[in-house]
Amino acid sequence: MAAAGSPLGLLWRTAMKTAAPRPRGLHVSPWWADSSRASLSRLRRQAYARLYPVLLVKQDGSTIHIRYREPRRMLLMPLDLDTLSPEQRRARLHKRGAQLRPKEEDPELADDFDVERYRRFWTQK
Repeated sequence: MAAAGSPLGLLWRTAMKTAAPRPRGLHVSPWWADSSRASLSRLRRQAYARLYPVLLVKQDGSTIHIRYREPRRMLLMPLDLDTLSPEQRRARLHKRGAQLRPKEEDPELADDFDVERYRRFWTQK
């Protein structure tokens, strides 16, 4: 080992200082990585990383497991009406029309309330 006063000793000490990690304080962090940042403001992300496992049902009835952005149990692929036979298409459109048709309203009930009989309760004396 070189002597402490020699130029090699000085070079050795300098190399050891730069090679060894410097001790830092426990709570030193940059301003953007502070633990209180998320509690004071929301994270501004366009797309969130969390994806949920969901069962996807295809048109032919087969199922696969996928990752989806919303927590759901099952996703159904929309049915292509062009691939159906004319009878199946008519049956589906008839069923859809039944859901869209307004329901018949109940007839109004006859009312035998007499206002004059209770007028004395809301007039001041």
